[in-house]
Amino acid sequence: MKQTWRVLIIFIALMALWNTIIIKPIKLFTVFLHELGHAFMAAITGSNITGLSIYFNESGHVTSLPKDWFSAFLIANGGYLGSVLFAICILLLRNTKFKKYIIGFIAIIFLGVTFRYSGIISFTMLYSVIFAAFAIIVYMVQNERLHDWVIEIIGIGSVTYAIYDTFVDTVLLQVNYQFGLFSLGKMPVTDAVLLSRLTHIPAVVWGIIWLGVALFAIYRILFRSNVKAARTPKR
Repeated sequence: MKQTWRVLIIFIALMALWNTIIIKPIKLFTVFLHELGHAFMAAITGSNITGLSIYFNESGHVTSLPKDWFSAFLIANGGYLGSVLFAICILLLRNTKFKKYIIGFIAIIFLGVTFRYSGIISFTMLYSVIFAAFAIIVYMVQNERLHDWVIEIIGIGSVTYAIYDTFVDTVLLQVNYQFGLFSLGKMPVTDAVLLSRLTHIPAVVWGIIWLGVALFAIYRILFRSNVKAARTPKR
């Protein structure tokens, strides 16, 4: 039950402070995972990846050469669904013997991917180095409670990103674009827009699907699993 309350507190705090400077390092982390999701899908479909970048304004992109229509479809879906998948992996491993390797493994992946696809002189590399330095500090402190908090914050943050971003920047943005409620300038080419062009299914539908997946994931992985753990009798 204690872990359940901790999860709720982290989730509510992240949602409440999502657009503040305090959360920027976590948002940049989640954007990196989002772009890794695109890159991962490109890699497993055999598509050529030509670049991966994140920026201080919390945007990012992966440039790739999809082999075919299906590859393009999977790559476009890889961002938000990848964020949820990586979050699930982080949060599932936090209760295993592999917990102590999570932060270090992520730091190595960030540095490797950045060196391969972003270049040394880039904001992506700067962020990767800062994250790696942070990981080293966490390991040097050798405080298990701090380690647990860091893992849960980045894991829950990844799901929070998928929920907030799909709802605000995809669903609400598409609804506003369709009905012209507010003048926000030219419609950006988001993942949902790319999928709409590929499938002729409205972009808002893809946003709703991603939002549903993210909500289901946070319920199953965070809340339901913690409730079950709390109800399991100790022997």
